[in-house]
Amino acid sequence: MAHPAIWRGKQFFYPIGNTSAVCLTQDLCPSEKAEVLLLGCGDPRHILYTVYTNSTGLQASRKLDFTCCDIESAVIARNVILFTLLADEGAVQKVPQIWNIFFHFYLDKASHDLLISQCRKLIKLSSDMDSWRNSRYGHFLHMCTRDTLAELRRLWQLYVRTTTYSPSEAKAFKSAYAADVKASRAKFKFVFTASRAAGPLSMYALKMASDHYNIYWETGICSAVPKRPSEVLRPNPTLAFSMVGDKFGVHYGTDPLSCFHVAEALAPAIGSARHPEQTTLKDVVNVCKTQFSRWCTSVSKVLGSQGPSSPSSFIIRFFVGDALSFCQALGYSAHEIDITPFLVAPWKSACITLDPNAYGTSAQSPAPTMFNIIDTSNLLDHVGVLNILVVTSPILQQTLSATLYTEGLSGSGPEDALPQQLCGDIATIGLLLGLIPNVTQNHERLAWKLLGQAEKLVIDLDCPIVIAPEQLAGVLFNVYLDMFFYQNIARKRSMIKLSSSSIRIFGTSLLPAAPSCVFTVEWMSLQKASCFRDWKTVPQTVCILLVIPRARLRSLLPDLDEAGTPILQCDVRGAITSNTFSCINTVFGTVKISGKGDGKTAVIEEDTARRYGTSPLVVWFWVPSVVFSTEHQLSVVLAVLSTPACMSLFMKLGFDLSLFEFVHILRQRPNTVPGSAEENNIVQVSGCPTKTPDATFVTFDKECKKPLSFTTHVDIVEPEMKASLTSGATPTVNQVSTHSIAIVLGEKSLRVVPFPLPIDAKKAKLRVAQKSLYIEVTLPLKLTSGETDTDMFPVIPQGGDLALWNMHRVNLDQCVPFGITNEKALDWVNPHVSCMFSQRERRIPRGLKPGSTLLDIKHTLHLIFGLASGIADGKPPLCYALQDEQKIFVMLFITDLRLDLGSHAIVADAWVMPSSPSSAKAEALSKVFGHVTSSNNMKQLGISVEERKAWMHLLVAATERCRTWEHKTNCEYHVQGAIPLTFEPDESPICSCGAGVGAEAFVKKYPMLRALAPHVTRAAISPLFTLSYMENVGVVTTKTLLTPRRVLLCFVVFLLCFYFRVFSFVF
Repeated sequence: MAHPAIWRGKQFFYPIGNTSAVCLTQDLCPSEKAEVLLLGCGDPRHILYTVYTNSTGLQASRKLDFTCCDIESAVIARNVILFTLLADEGAVQKVPQIWNIFFHFYLDKASHDLLISQCRKLIKLSSDMDSWRNSRYGHFLHMCTRDTLAELRRLWQLYVRTTTYSPSEAKAFKSAYAADVKASRAKFKFVFTASRAAGPLSMYALKMASDHYNIYWETGICSAVPKRPSEVLRPNPTLAFSMVGDKFGVHYGTDPLSCFHVAEALAPAIGSARHPEQTTLKDVVNVCKTQFSRWCTSVSKVLGSQGPSSPSSFIIRFFVGDALSFCQALGYSAHEIDITPFLVAPWKSACITLDPNAYGTSAQSPAPTMFNIIDTSNLLDHVGVLNILVVTSPILQQTLSATLYTEGLSGSGPEDALPQQLCGDIATIGLLLGLIPNVTQNHERLAWKLLGQAEKLVIDLDCPIVIAPEQLAGVLFNVYLDMFFYQNIARKRSMIKLSSSSIRIFGTSLLPAAPSCVFTVEWMSLQKASCFRDWKTVPQTVCILLVIPRARLRSLLPDLDEAGTPILQCDVRGAITSNTFSCINTVFGTVKISGKGDGKTAVIEEDTARRYGTSPLVVWFWVPSVVFSTEHQLSVVLAVLSTPACMSLFMKLGFDLSLFEFVHILRQRPNTVPGSAEENNIVQVSGCPTKTPDATFVTFDKECKKPLSFTTHVDIVEPEMKASLTSGATPTVNQVSTHSIAIVLGEKSLRVVPFPLPIDAKKAKLRVAQKSLYIEVTLPLKLTSGETDTDMFPVIPQGGDLALWNMHRVNLDQCVPFGITNEKALDWVNPHVSCMFSQRERRIPRGLKPGSTLLDIKHTLHLIFGLASGIADGKPPLCYALQDEQKIFVMLFITDLRLDLGSHAIVADAWVMPSSPSSAKAEALSKVFGHVTSSNNMKQLGISVEERKAWMHLLVAATERCRTWEHKTNCEYHVQGAIPLTFEPDESPICSCGAGVGAEAFVKKYPMLRALAPHVTRAAISPLFTLSYMENVGVVTTKTLLTPRRVLLCFVVFLLCFYFRVFSFVF
């Protein structure tokens, strides 16, 4: 995929993360190997935290394989230093120094000596790929390319070189470093960047976040004391070299507290009545250091248990380069090709050549090229979410639990709604790319799942979709209009940095939806132009190369920098024609031209100093050769895309903003190996799709923007059904699940028919062909889930395990419990739980029955959390009895309320006991009946029949998501082939495999209920948050929080909860 050429005048270095650590394996089955791709990986907090969360229970044996990609080599260089330090002996004792090296601007002597010593060691081990592979770190730290290792080694050498400066050089370095730190600091009075790390308690962290930011940037260390110790005076060399240049260029919003889970420090501890406002900055800093120590200790323990001679269960692979190019290179290498045609990064001329020992045909232990987890950080803010989906969907494993995560931080208003980021309707783009945003319970990050995988329990969804050519053309044209909205003056929006080639690769990925393959129109093959007179044959596309002397650019650099990030493009202009090309490649370097005619070639030697060097700017791009046949006199120019920010350039470049007019025409791109089979067009198409009778036909609305219905064709083949149909029997359609139907003819069901999106069988239209013996069914889409659905929480068998479709797994023992003795210290609980409700749902009167099963569940959960925290009715009840029509179908016992730190949410540590005809359970219940029913210890919650059925699905998911036990060979789920097991109120919907497992905690909390211990199963029950891309989150209005102070707190926490993923909190 070609990139838009963006002039990066003002750049920043992001050595430290700006969001809290998350568990990257939370959506995988406990027994599933984790093959994780981190794009824009940044610092290693997610890896550290993931290893920590997988250190106990069933996940302790999980194999972890991480592939990390970042365009900033200094980020990767720092990460390698950290992991190698953790692999060394005595690492746990060195964690305080490792903290300093990784987070502080200035270092004490011990930390500085440790850093330089480690860099010297790494330099010695990294002379070449073989040396690195055979080193003590090579068995778990792998380099994806030779260039990556060379770049990291260059940086480690720069770090060491700072210790060899002469006294005058050292003084100048220290002085410039201090000046850059001062200049980089935010000019705002208050910076609240780290407050979002407190999750639901963010309103209590605002002042502390601002105070810590000021101390951090004033002293250069993470501390609660606004004075730097005298021994801490050495500049941290890992922050002095980056893409910004040989200078300190750390982003002004950087704060180490942002990486951690500050809520642990603010929430009242068990048995404590301390209010969050009483938490000190020292408490917060100490908790963050403790968390870092926990995570590092877990990693050190794992690394200490594996050695070079045995297969590693924990591997990290590194690549320095562009994320979009890397994804395409991985897809290319899946065909056992390690040399790829994809550029390492923008402003680079080299292509990605993967390590043949890991990605080639001779690899003994091949590196993964398909992943079950892909995390993209906040890359969508920089490259656009559509670009991310296009390049990641082909390398996402075709499994139920495979998940792609996207996250945004820069948006701030309605213009950043997901459909606008996708350049189309969510369902439409989902159908075309095979990905759909999941209804996840984590309200910060967006999880994307493969389309239709929730129906694997029914039947494989491998049948393609078919779209009428006219409608598909309309869909793609609408995507095009949205993608290039900036060319429409009437649409005044802020620029989204989309790759112009997205529409080409996006369209290629849609071939299965098209009835025929791509073809070349006649006008693309016109007569040979005069500029090709020395060419034997003229290809359909040629490469144009421009060389812009440095002298021509030098006077423009300040204006280009001042314009922010202007987009460069190339124009081919004639007297009556003008063609603009946005997919151009740029690099600073010198060009050597050899040959002539169609044998002319170009070799570029990059300038390592890049824009700070003396070499010319080299530009090359692909052009249809037919462009040169339209006119005899054409000029090729490099220009700046005209935007309001580029007004200052008009005086120097003119109104067309052109920089230069010069051209070389080549058959192949620069640096192409002679005789290479590399194609001009890098998009690989495997071939035309074949028609299949099982295809689903999709019909769109008149504007070709939203899908309206699915149509499927079912042939009648069984003799009895043929007879029924010819005799006039009327088929009926029954809804099996949200995504599937069963067609019934007479007394028999034809088969279950799945669909990629939810459908409404009640509005099905049938077309029966009695002579041709087929039935055609048309069903409208039902994209507002939760109204009457009960199977909203699918739990699906996957390879001998169970996969959760829309709930992440949690390790309850690692979730921090909080105290509930002081009601005033829990002001944040109700606003947090109330985030479950959208503005629409809030407008519905509580007593009104709107027919929404999901809303009913939310109201029940809201009541349970209010009671369990004591803010609704004082002392929490002992038991919660859910019943419909006066019959209790499950009893819940909550032992603790905990913080699900990675998800910024609370979770109830509950034990569930469904009703069943078991005599042993009835006898146990009779023994404790007096305790349960006395003194208002039981809270009975009446619910509808439909909500009860949905709760049975929810109970299965809630027990599965925190499971610490293995399912038995005679597990009822497997034997009966049903999940849940039943919908009857007097029978258990969950299996018995986990009954009584770990119930010591239950007995410790409720010793009077010991008799129930063998019959209860642990469950993790969380709020079900509203999705901001589907509905607006409203403002809380509750009778229990009407004081002015509490209303203000509610308002603040709702803003924080809603905008977590879109605000940077730098004011």
